[in-house]
Amino acid sequence: MPGVTPDPMPWASVVERPPTLVILPDRPLRPIPNPSLRPWAGTRLGDPGAGIGELWLAGPGSRVDAHDPGSTLDMIAAVGGARFVGERAMTRLGARFPLIVKLIDAAEWLSLQVHPDDALAAELYGGDALGKVEAWLVLDADPGAELITGPRRDLPVADLRAAIAAGMLGRDECEAVRARPGDTMLLDAGTIHAIGAGAFIYEIEQPSDITFRISDWGRPAAPGRTLHRAESLRAVRPEQHAVQVGAAWRLDGGMLAVPEFCLELLEPGDERAERRPAGASLEVLTVIAGTAEVVGPGWADHLELYETLVVPASVERYTVGGAVGSRVAVGRIG
Repeated sequence: MPGVTPDPMPWASVVERPPTLVILPDRPLRPIPNPSLRPWAGTRLGDPGAGIGELWLAGPGSRVDAHDPGSTLDMIAAVGGARFVGERAMTRLGARFPLIVKLIDAAEWLSLQVHPDDALAAELYGGDALGKVEAWLVLDADPGAELITGPRRDLPVADLRAAIAAGMLGRDECEAVRARPGDTMLLDAGTIHAIGAGAFIYEIEQPSDITFRISDWGRPAAPGRTLHRAESLRAVRPEQHAVQVGAAWRLDGGMLAVPEFCLELLEPGDERAERRPAGASLEVLTVIAGTAEVVGPGWADHLELYETLVVPASVERYTVGGAVGSRVAVGRIG
């Protein structure tokens, strides 16, 4: 859409290098976390006043300097292809890093927003653009913290669309649920949503940050924080709501699996802690409680809380272990 730019990714500015100079990994990589300053930031991700609302743990623009100075996960994917991202990711997206994983710490409400699907993203921003399906895992929450999961179910569609067009859609017109640690929510493209004050979230999503802001709750307009009324009207699916797919640190059916990504939650002794990527998909591991020991043929990594490891699809097998009470979130494709 002329004159409209989606919100930029924190990693938008990367050093361009000829892909042939990127070294392919033969063992897991540690992406360097990238903090993102936000006006609604809490203090779980930085000192008071630091303003770190999001910590991007892994994504296309993540640097991996310890492996190959200056390279990013997308650069490695472009060279490694299926050996790095896996056959499932290649089939879906080609030689691109296929996920974003991040932490979100809210002291105030995030903007009320909606994401496009792949078709609308490609129409507005070009054939390589992707929409965004995402999932939230609540890591912690202050008493009374809430999540907006869609419009109020008795709100007529015409009234919803009129409120979006006028920039007047507010919490009274939306459905909210309590943010409870251990709950997991799936948000398909087109779902109106917002993360409330006091919530601390692990988020996994498609490798896109196209966000259409419906309301910013009266915060002063700033560069990069405009409203996207026309785009929101095209993207929104009024009948759609976030779906709870897990509780108490358990996912329904043991796994969240959608075409865009899979999410698993592992604990010590879990039979799924014996991992076998074996060419199918890379795996992105994040410690969400305690610590973890990740061991494969000829290598071992110790991960502290919220540290992240990217295991290439070429790794045949590895094991995730840890002390009692540890938990690891594993994202992959297929």
